[in-house]
Amino acid sequence: MSSFIGHGLAAVTTFSAVEPQRRPLTTRIGMLLWLSWLIVIAWAPDIDHVVPALTLVQNDGARITHAIASSLLLPAVTVIGLYWAGLKSPKLRLCLWPTALAGLSHPVMDWLVGVIGLPLFWPFHPAIITAPIGLLPSAGSPHWQNYYFYANLWIELGIIVPLMIVVLRNLAWQEHKLKPWQTGALVAILAYFLNVSMGLSR
Repeated sequence: MSSFIGHGLAAVTTFSAVEPQRRPLTTRIGMLLWLSWLIVIAWAPDIDHVVPALTLVQNDGARITHAIASSLLLPAVTVIGLYWAGLKSPKLRLCLWPTALAGLSHPVMDWLVGVIGLPLFWPFHPAIITAPIGLLPSAGSPHWQNYYFYANLWIELGIIVPLMIVVLRNLAWQEHKLKPWQTGALVAILAYFLNVSMGLSR
């Protein structure tokens, strides 16, 4: 699995990719609440750490909260809740893809670690699917004395942060885009940390 920081950054990316004036909540407090909720959505699949009953004991403890369908439940509830609260189109439509991407980012990132298989297509198919190659490092136990937590977090940030900057700074609505040399430098950093991550024992 990826770290809670990595999952949070995925949510920040989906939030930041939307042009500010097109976000569903445009006040400063509203945007902070919306960002916070997207982070909650991105973290939500790990609720099975708190509620072990959510794993399928009869299927080797399959993490069903990490299925694609499960990760879209909270985004769906969010959009329905906003509709009931009076948010109408077109702003309601602008909530669809950020919430969906925040939810889907969790199983995708955990799958890219390549350590454990996930029941991505549960409940439609019980197959446990493992990535053929680990692109992201696994998250070590978050303890202040755990060296591997810090080392793997550093590698994870070395992959996610450059990718995040390149994507966000080159969006069509951005006034000041990255210069070619800046993009090249960030891609080089990304490639270095990807190489380090893929070299870790799984």
